[in-house]
This record gives sequence, C-alpha cells and structure tokens, in this order.
Amino acid sequence: MPDSPTIPTKVAQALAAIEAAKQDSEPCVATCLDTIADLIKRSGDPDAVFDRLMVGFAREELRALASAHGIRLAESTVEAVASGHLTETLVIWEWNERALAVIPRGQRPADTLAQLRAAIAERDEEARLSSAFQASVAAGYVEDVETWHARTGKAAG
Repeated sequence: MPDSPTIPTKVAQALAAIEAAKQDSEPCVATCLDTIADLIKRSGDPDAVFDRLMVGFAREELRALASAHGIRLAESTVEAVASGHLTETLVIWEWNERALAVIPRGQRPADTLAQLRAAIAERDEEARLSSAFQASVAAGYVEDVETWHARTGKAAG
C-alpha cells in the first residue's frame, strides 16, 4: 500500500479549526469556510491564506467606511511615496461634507483603514467643539476660543 502524503501540522490544525467553526455556522458561512479550507489545502500555507483574507476584509471595510462618509479614495504615485512626500493617508475635507483621501501607493488596507478612522474621529471632534462654541456664543458669552476653552474645561487642540 503506498504511503499517503502527510499533512503539515499547521495545515491540519487550520482545517480542524475550520471544521469546528462550521458546526455552529449558518449554511452560507459554512460554504465560505469550505472555500477557505480548499484554499489552505491547495496552498499548504494557512498563514498566507488568512493574510490574504484579512487584506480583503480590510479593503472591503475601507470601501464601506469611505462610502458612508462621502470620501473618495485615490492612490498616490510611486514617486510621492518614494520621495517621502506622502507617508500616510491624507484626507482633504471639502466644503460640501465630502472628502478626498489620498492613499500612499502600496500601503496596507488595514493601515489606511486605521488612518481614515482617525481622520474621521478628528473631524467629528472638531465639529463637536465648533458646535459647542457656537452654542456658547448664542447663549450670550462673548469670548475668544482660548477663553472658552478655559471656562468650559475643553482641551485646546
């Protein structure tokens, strides 16, 4: 009887984990997990398969986040990255609540996603502070921003 090829331990562990995950999964999730298992069997490298999946998930989440916030995504030139002029995602907020995000060519989607989330959070905080200051002025306080910060305890940015 010919020897059957042995499955590397890492592959066997990944396939066993996938089979265990399928036990409590919806049929569509089980189908997806079967596809992942097939990719692992063909490549023999579960880490590479999972890395590719995570890049794909991050890319899809990035597209959804950008769409939800009216942000157009554009990739920079190689030269902009090589020269050091663009080292992280640059978000240009437009007057109409839309924006353009220029992404360094070759940057991982997960890194872009984190940078875009930070830019959105910063813009939201600026809008919140602006609104609070305007409300203060409307309430009759006549003061500059620094005095307002001191009076309300808001941290100056």
